[in-house]
Amino acid sequence: KENVSRANNKATRLSELIHSQINTQSALQSPVCHPHFQTHVSNNSWRWSNRTQFKRLYFFHARKAGGTSLADYFARVARHHGLEFAQDEFLEAEEPGTHDLPTFYVTHLREPIGRSISHFKYQGRWLCRGQLLDMRSGKFVPTEENAKKIETWNSTGGHSPLTCNEGKFKLGECAVNCYTQWFSGLSCPQYKIPPSEQYQSARALLLKYNFIVALEKLEDPAYASAVERFFGVPGVTAKRGAYCQRSSHKANLMNPLKIKKKTMNRLVRLNKLDVSLYKELTDCFDNKDGGNNTYDFPKFEPSRFDNITFKVPYDMYNEWKSEERRKMHGEKVIQTTTITIEAKEEPEEEDW
Repeated sequence: KENVSRANNKATRLSELIHSQINTQSALQSPVCHPHFQTHVSNNSWRWSNRTQFKRLYFFHARKAGGTSLADYFARVARHHGLEFAQDEFLEAEEPGTHDLPTFYVTHLREPIGRSISHFKYQGRWLCRGQLLDMRSGKFVPTEENAKKIETWNSTGGHSPLTCNEGKFKLGECAVNCYTQWFSGLSCPQYKIPPSEQYQSARALLLKYNFIVALEKLEDPAYASAVERFFGVPGVTAKRGAYCQRSSHKANLMNPLKIKKKTMNRLVRLNKLDVSLYKELTDCFDNKDGGNNTYDFPKFEPSRFDNITFKVPYDMYNEWKSEERRKMHGEKVIQTTTITIEAKEEPEEEDW
């Protein structure tokens, strides 16, 4: 009952927030094209502060949208600037203004139909544990006969509807309107919140974020450079493999997926809300400067980040992470390179 009440209050508040700007839509600029260093200071209005110093970076990891690589990049960004880093996956996205620490909010989007198909190939066609990982020992051989079918990949929870055990939102497998579900956190059937309200809540939450990475745009070197200037750290296009990805990729190469036009059309129809949400947030690129794809993102502002933890220079991050992992497992750490840990001082000048 407590979860249901909280969900309904959230849906009402975010819907009212969207409707409060119904006649001034130009004020709600998409963080995809207009990233910024402002802080949302009220949960009930569109008031922003341009004076807050961020102490924390939060990243919401949308599944099968390049999130594993981006999570590694943003962890590197946070450590480089001395920020606390937090991320969520499976759970509902954190709403700006709900954490005690001043937080910089980042997430990412991929074209919804491509994301859904990729999710099916990675997790919905064969199980990772008990099937794909057993390929290494030869205990499992993926075939079309033992594969689940994309024709049944048509529900809020992948092959079956989302149930929300114990009334709490948690979404790992998803085929239908996944962005709407993740960013609203309101799709549990117990909540009885209509999809249209879930959509408005997801839209309101995303418009409160500081930056939304458009995954497909990372193929454009000019866009990638603009992102790196914005955060003051290079490497946004570096790839990192997800758990089970190699086995999944091999299984799909052995059994190429064929999608009938009827199945594709149904998938598009079922994802109508996500397609609309994605289009609304990313169309700004097409409408900006005549569609010339110029990225006039702000340049990184060191004064806006107030480090509260150790700073690890981005080019030393992998070594630092390896040492931390060895410490965690009780292994002896051999110091081969000195990592500069900076105390909280005046913001440093970035080498750009």
